[in-house]
Amino acid sequence: MKKFNSLQFIFVLLITSFSQLSLAKNISDNDVAQYMALSGIDSALSGIPNQMAAMNQQMQMTAKNPEDSQKVMDVLLNSWQLNEVSQVVAEHIKENFSAAEMQQLLTWLKSDLARRIKLAEAKASAPSFNQDFMGYIARLQTTPPTPERIKVVRNFVEVTNVVEHSLKIVLSVAKGTIEGLMVANPGKEVNDQQITAQLQQMEVMMKPALEQQMIMVSYFIYDQLTDQEIQQYSKFYQQPLGKKELNVMYDGIGQALNYWSTIAFANIAAEFSE
Repeated sequence: MKKFNSLQFIFVLLITSFSQLSLAKNISDNDVAQYMALSGIDSALSGIPNQMAAMNQQMQMTAKNPEDSQKVMDVLLNSWQLNEVSQVVAEHIKENFSAAEMQQLLTWLKSDLARRIKLAEAKASAPSFNQDFMGYIARLQTTPPTPERIKVVRNFVEVTNVVEHSLKIVLSVAKGTIEGLMVANPGKEVNDQQITAQLQQMEVMMKPALEQQMIMVSYFIYDQLTDQEIQQYSKFYQQPLGKKELNVMYDGIGQALNYWSTIAFANIAAEFSE
């Protein structure tokens, strides 16, 4: 009987400990919603349709077949369901952060520096981003950044691995595109090795140009921040939680864009096969 009671006690202890660990892992929907708003994820996702529409206006001026080009853009925009892609990101966040980690992130994002940084980063989601960015680059040629600014910005780009993360997102969309076309055209068989080879070639070709672009965009976005503020921002992403946030955030956005592109390009293929 004593042996049974001991085993029973151990069993109850394990169950209690497991329950406490599960409780610590759980994140409320409200916390996730706060995080997505404060981190700029909501702004980035909601701004994508406007950015696509702005790009379409430029493409229309050089398109060989403007009607087909507009038809493709219409399908892309109609396939972008903000609630669905946001939910993909939200679920990924809930699965990869503990409640304690989420509270630390919310505390950081509510700080004065983080708020100013996120306000600056919102420029990247504006419909006028391309126009504003090109105007800034033109001005930069006559007033180049100081050597210290160059060092600070390059360090930020390297610390945050923004080039690698952005490549992952681009490749995620490309993979979704290929998979969507495969679903719409089952007769055209493309094996996994061919897809992998195509994505590897794309990565090699894109990385140098993307690195240069990310550096120039960083000059533009953080133009109103001091060197010290950018350095402080970089330090956050050198910490374990900061590194984890970047991985989780970019992976979540990549999954959401892959979800959208798979649906969008299947719809495009179906539209043009009719």
